[in-house]
Amino acid sequence: MAKYTFTETEKEQVKQAVKDLETVSCGEIVPYFVNSSDDYAEASWYTAGILGGGTSAILAVLSYTWLLPMRVTPFEISLFILGAFVVGFLIPVILPQSKRLIISRDSQAERVNQRALQAFMNEKVFETEERVGILIFVSKVEHQVMVLGDEGISKKLKPEDWQHVVDEVVKGIKSNEIAKGMVSAIALCKELLLEHGFVRKSTDYNELDDGLRIED
Repeated sequence: MAKYTFTETEKEQVKQAVKDLETVSCGEIVPYFVNSSDDYAEASWYTAGILGGGTSAILAVLSYTWLLPMRVTPFEISLFILGAFVVGFLIPVILPQSKRLIISRDSQAERVNQRALQAFMNEKVFETEERVGILIFVSKVEHQVMVLGDEGISKKLKPEDWQHVVDEVVKGIKSNEIAKGMVSAIALCKELLLEHGFVRKSTDYNELDDGLRIED
């Protein structure tokens, strides 16, 4: 599956959604997108082992039960096994989305979490005066989204409070309308922040860039 590419219009839509939120709320939103949180190189070895090993087992059974044609030479059998191994290795390379089915959900969640924390630090989401920065981290291949709020946000909002925001982005990933999902999610963030008293004051100013961060 090809990498998701945002159009300039989509980037502007996400940026405008952030601006709309920060017009009424003191929260500082940082939208961040990656196609995948890891290359999951081990996925190729998993599928290679499964396909290569499975082919070996099938050929062994056929040989044992005399169902394998006598004209098939050991060299040809080796080629079959090698071919299966190569095909298995290439499946995750050609179809990156298949990695989501090969790698365990726990492993994916751990790597998405690590990448999100790295983005939180790199983008200095923690450097607002009132500690009201919020990272919306989207990882496409894994279909996972993390919302990380800084100290000022976390005092009033818990991770589970962001579930509707997460669900909105995941819905956009599944329909291949990620920008639309992010815009809707940011609008939900605005409602949530206002409900919990994060209202913009006259002394507030824009501390973090409003644009969508995109990293391959």
